[in-house]
Amino acid sequence: MLFGRRLLPIKKIASNLRRNSSKTLIDDKFTLLTYNLLSPYYMWPQVYTYVPDEYKDWKYRHRLLENELLSRYRADIMCLQELTATDYYQYWEPVIDRDFNYGSKYIAKPPPQYWKREPSDMDGVGIFYNLNKFDYISSSSVYLNDLIGSFDLNELSYLKSKMVKLTDGAGNPTGEQALLEVLRNRNQVGLFVSLKHKDTGTIFVVVNTHLYWKYDEVKLTQCIIIMRRLAKIINTLLVGEHDTTYSKMKVLFAGDLNSPRDSSVVKFLRGEIVKYDNLDIANPLRPYLNRCVFEDVSADLFEHTCYSGKLKGIFDYIWYHNKDFELTKILSGADVSKELRNSNEFGLPNKNHPSDHIPVLGEFKIL
Repeated sequence: MLFGRRLLPIKKIASNLRRNSSKTLIDDKFTLLTYNLLSPYYMWPQVYTYVPDEYKDWKYRHRLLENELLSRYRADIMCLQELTATDYYQYWEPVIDRDFNYGSKYIAKPPPQYWKREPSDMDGVGIFYNLNKFDYISSSSVYLNDLIGSFDLNELSYLKSKMVKLTDGAGNPTGEQALLEVLRNRNQVGLFVSLKHKDTGTIFVVVNTHLYWKYDEVKLTQCIIIMRRLAKIINTLLVGEHDTTYSKMKVLFAGDLNSPRDSSVVKFLRGEIVKYDNLDIANPLRPYLNRCVFEDVSADLFEHTCYSGKLKGIFDYIWYHNKDFELTKILSGADVSKELRNSNEFGLPNKNHPSDHIPVLGEFKIL
């Protein structure tokens, strides 16, 4: 039990190991976690009124995060969001390298104009990977407001003409702005790490992102940018010296998408065509991504992945293709909802949970 949470089998598996033709034992499983850590600088007092001060304290929350990530879960691949540059470079990078033989990559968001703190206090996304199981191949990142090379002239024309109805933090209308300008003024990022699984020789790309928190048009367009950049990364790997083909490449896409399961982002990732006026936009990574973990588990295992006061829902995802990976176990989320109801608490963080999100953790078998 992990604060009431259980790593549940999806179905019975005879063994975690299989034998190849030479009778050598091969470990074809790994665990992957995605987790929004809740940056200490986003602990807005007007939002987290329900959290006692002692549980808002960053030192208290950090100790819980260390315990979760390094002791309780320690997934083979960890995709983290709202990880500040200071915290990554001063704590996580040296600790996981020195004490756990993990590699890591990180990208911070560029500070917005209103940011009054040190640039190193800005958050970003990181990917940690177990070097006992994986060989590092390459990595790259993308700023999601860098639109050059992501859209053709017709698509850019649509982005310029499409108007977004702007709102303040409380949801009150504040005017309109072209989608192109809204995108340019956002500071979200994406991170890509290519790994080779040592036992099976499988090469796959792990993607981590944290999409903007509102405006469906913005989140959808940011997701399109990520998928198109990912397609270029895969093409680069295919022409490299990695002895791989399209059929051997695999993709894992994780992160806080700030999008419920009926959103345009999720529909796009599932393969539905997006309409930009008379333009049809398809997900170029559809051959590599056809489902998320919530499609392979019982609906009663997750009520929410985010418990931020009034803002609750399933926003955190792990995407893959069912011909590439089989989800064999998952950490139940429903127990957190039950825990909050039993203790009559409004949301997270609390004494036992350091973030307003819960980690989504799965065990996968490479097919």
